[in-house]
Amino acid sequence: MIECTLCGRLVLGLTGYDWTVVPWMLAPATGVMPGPCHVSCLQERGAAGSWAAAVEAYHRERWPRWLAGVDAGVGWRLHSSRAARRFHLWRSDGAMASFAYAVLTVAPHRTGTDLAELGTAHAATLLAAMGTDRPGSVVPLPRMIERLRLTDRYPFVEGTVTLRRGVVVADHPLALTRACLRAAHQLAAEGADTYRFPSDG
Repeated sequence: MIECTLCGRLVLGLTGYDWTVVPWMLAPATGVMPGPCHVSCLQERGAAGSWAAAVEAYHRERWPRWLAGVDAGVGWRLHSSRAARRFHLWRSDGAMASFAYAVLTVAPHRTGTDLAELGTAHAATLLAAMGTDRPGSVVPLPRMIERLRLTDRYPFVEGTVTLRRGVVVADHPLALTRACLRAAHQLAAEGADTYRFPSDG
């Protein structure tokens, strides 16, 4: 199973809720070990801000097309990769996400996250919590999370989970603000590389 390096509990791998920390992302003083973790655990440790700051320069260099803003005191920067047709959302609170342009075509905006491949211990744990291993069966994601006793790590999560083509897949809404959605539509429509700073809105 995939366990959080901070709390030792199961990590689902949900977009916007989990991340894999690599050594260069955090200062040794944070006490955070490299590996998968819940973003909520980083926030509780007070390490989410330093982690976000560590990857900020990487995001700027890797994906130089972006728009930025601040919502409820949280700074964000939405980067666009036209070649991959994906967005990469950087947030100062560590709740980052990567999602396809195609997410914008249907509202409410949702994304699919591959959680585990059939035959692994991780998949077995998830299927047991789902209560079924029948392909195509749709189970509410909050129910699975509750059975795994992870509600405090994944608060307010909605969506479904299913076994599809040998993979346990979660389908869940993306927590995007209106300003972030406007930025996404603008970036998707732009034809040339552009830079936007937070002061530009």
